[in-house]
Amino acid sequence: MALAILSTLSVPVMADDALSGWSISGLLDLYYQYDFGRPGTGPTINFRQFDNEHNNFTLAAVQLTFVKKAEPFGVTLQLAAGKNADILNATEPAGPNSAFKYLQQAYVGYAGEGFTVDFGKFLSWIGYEGIESPANDNYSRSFLYFFAQPIYHVGLRGNAKVGPVNAGLYLVNGWNEAEDSNANKSYGASASFTLGKGTVAVNYYGGVEGSGNVNGFGAGGKTAVNLGDLIVAYPITDKVKLAINADYGDAKGVDGGPGGKFYGIAGYVAATLSEEATAALRVETVTDKDGLRSGIAANYNSFTGTLGYALATNSLLRVEVRFDTSNRSVFNAENGGLKKERTTLSVSHAYRF
Repeated sequence: MALAILSTLSVPVMADDALSGWSISGLLDLYYQYDFGRPGTGPTINFRQFDNEHNNFTLAAVQLTFVKKAEPFGVTLQLAAGKNADILNATEPAGPNSAFKYLQQAYVGYAGEGFTVDFGKFLSWIGYEGIESPANDNYSRSFLYFFAQPIYHVGLRGNAKVGPVNAGLYLVNGWNEAEDSNANKSYGASASFTLGKGTVAVNYYGGVEGSGNVNGFGAGGKTAVNLGDLIVAYPITDKVKLAINADYGDAKGVDGGPGGKFYGIAGYVAATLSEEATAALRVETVTDKDGLRSGIAANYNSFTGTLGYALATNSLLRVEVRFDTSNRSVFNAENGGLKKERTTLSVSHAYRF
């Protein structure tokens, strides 16, 4: 009996020891969206990264993050499920329903004197917007995010402080590829620094992407990609922030694969209206000059307005109106038609825990 009592008492002690030094957090992201072009209920809002559902209450993401700080070794494990995971892994070379689908990030890290090295799956260093909606100025992701930027990689990254510059080097499998689709590795670099009150980041990504099968880059065939990414953010007051994100991509076909140029720019204004309320505007234009990223040689433009209200410390309710236009009839509409314009209204709720 005494042994049994000691055994039961030891369980929480062991659990406490196992969790020592770990931080645990989570995110629940839901939305409802209506497309006034009425393209049909379901994932019919094309050329949008995650908010592609019309007239559906949608569980976008359920996310749990476990972090053990690198002292000197550490671990980050981020589990994710929901519609966003389905969308993101639809073209994953390892398969749309592989185990990688639920591992949004999973890497081990080492922190040395003034530098860090990580190995595993991590989110991309490219772009102003990110995968977690509460961290972005707007709820929907931009055309720039959808057409011009990778979202995740598997490989190695190193970051270090070099004088006033935060510098990074990267060697990865490929563009949204946990499992490489070809024998070539991709690579990149980043440099960020402060400029007065603002920050500037200059990023690069390059490599041969894809194959004749499904691949993260999304083009049929092998393509040598070079992508430059610029981010500038500047707070003009303690309550108003301006930002610009610009990308230029040049891809050349390999072994008969496709090529083309794609580029764009997005401008942001984000304002704090009160302790609970925020507002944000985004204006952007993206050109898929040769149809490499969308299958259609076209220009894509959007104007997005978002109002946010903090229902509680970790609870964010947002209402967003977005107006998309193109020089071609590309947006899904009623009865299987296509239009040059699209207007959507969404209500979203994100809760951190």
